[in-house]
Amino acid sequence: MENRMPLIGEKFPEMEVVTTQGTKKLPDDYKGKWFMLFSHPGDFTPVCTTEFFSFAQRSEEFQKLNTELIGLSVDSKISHMEWINWIHDNLKIDVKFPIIADPMGNVAKSLGMIHAESATSTVRAVFIVDDKSTVRAILYYPLEIGRNVSEILRMIKALQMVDKFKIATPANWPDNEIIGNSFINPPPATMADIPERMKKYKGYAWWLTYKDAPKEDVDEAKKVSRMKEVS
Repeated sequence: MENRMPLIGEKFPEMEVVTTQGTKKLPDDYKGKWFMLFSHPGDFTPVCTTEFFSFAQRSEEFQKLNTELIGLSVDSKISHMEWINWIHDNLKIDVKFPIIADPMGNVAKSLGMIHAESATSTVRAVFIVDDKSTVRAILYYPLEIGRNVSEILRMIKALQMVDKFKIATPANWPDNEIIGNSFINPPPATMADIPERMKKYKGYAWWLTYKDAPKEDVDEAKKVSRMKEVS
């Protein structure tokens, strides 16, 4: 297995992994789908347990975005399965996505998931991989901070909009402070394109123009960006 972690824009490396749902080949088993591979420091730990509850609770929202979830830690498959049972029995939710067993840490090391913070645990890494097996985003959280599931869903939705409409999304999309839920146009390709830019689009300058995003996509983005209410 290659020791250099994949970078944004590169193909996710081919690997065979043992999971709670059997052996899987990455990324081949997910061709035509997006997937989000995330590592956690350890089973039966408090922050990780809250994260797994949140990911399980919102797994259908990921599936609506054609995205599968895959967990990983440097624990054994038996440990993973017992933890899943504990979550089911005590928190009353089913973890339906696979968790990679990586007791030797080989997968974690190859993906750059073990940092100076701990030599024996993975940090909270996130790899978002598209339906063509290309790494589109990488996030790292420290051991002490649980991830924001809404932000990860928002990011996947935004990336899919980039692919579909060939645009960019502003900060906090779909709730940007300057242009609201609009898309940002890519910059002009040549000097000759500049004079028409402000005639064709709304904007503040030829290099900052924007256009309306489809309402159904905005509505979906707003929905996935919201945190689930605590009952």
